[in-house]
Amino acid sequence: MANPLLFKSLAGAGGVAAATGAALGIPKLLAEKEKPVSELIKIHNPEKRLITSNAVGDSAWKKAWQAYRTTNKSAPVGKDTFQLSDWSGVIAGDINATDDAKKTLLDACSLNSKKKVLQDSQLYKDVLSYCTRDTTISDLVTESKKTVLSKTGTQTSDPKWKAAWERYRLANKDLSTDVWGVSGFSNSKNNANQNALEGFRDQCESKLASTSIKDMKLLEQVKSWCTAE
Repeated sequence: MANPLLFKSLAGAGGVAAATGAALGIPKLLAEKEKPVSELIKIHNPEKRLITSNAVGDSAWKKAWQAYRTTNKSAPVGKDTFQLSDWSGVIAGDINATDDAKKTLLDACSLNSKKKVLQDSQLYKDVLSYCTRDTTISDLVTESKKTVLSKTGTQTSDPKWKAAWERYRLANKDLSTDVWGVSGFSNSKNNANQNALEGFRDQCESKLASTSIKDMKLLEQVKSWCTAE
C-alpha cells in the first residue's frame, strides 16, 4: 500500500522547487523588460529628446545645467545626482541660466542614457530631468526623412529656398491673408521665380523650433514649405 506520508513529502518538495524556480526567474524577467534609457524615452516620453550637442554652451545644455544645480544646490561633494567628479558642493550664490554646462554633465548623460533600466527607475527619471530638451517640429520633420532648410549659411537666392518659397506662394496666393502672415507677402504673391522673402525664412525658423508637436496641421505645413524636395 502506498505511503501517504511519502506522497505528501514529494508534493511538498515539488512545491518548494517550483516556488524556488519562479523566484529565480523573477530577475530574469525583470532583466528582459529593461531597456536602454534612450529607447525608453522614445517609447514613453516622445515629447522629449536627449540633448545631442557636444557644446557646453548649447542653450539646451545651459538649461539642463541650471536645473541640475537647482535640484542639487544643497548636495555636498559626492552626493549630487550623478556624482560629477568636479561637483564643488553646496551652492550658496545665485544659479544663472546663462552659465555654460560642465563637460562632466554631458559625459554623465551620455553614459547613463545607454544603461538598461526599467521605466520607473530613478536613473530614468534623472536622465529625463537633466539630459533632455523638448521635442521640436524640426525633430519630427527630420525623422520623417525630410531635409530641413536652414537660414544658416544660405541666402534667399538659394535654389532650395526659392523652391520652398514658390510652394508657399502658390498655396497662399489666392487667400485674403496668407497662412503664416509673412511680411511682404501681398506685394510678392503674384510674382513667380523670386528669391525667398526673408520674412518667410524667419517663419520657417520659428515653426521648426516650435514644440507644438501635436499640431498635425502645422507639422504638415512645415514639411511642405520648409524642406528641400
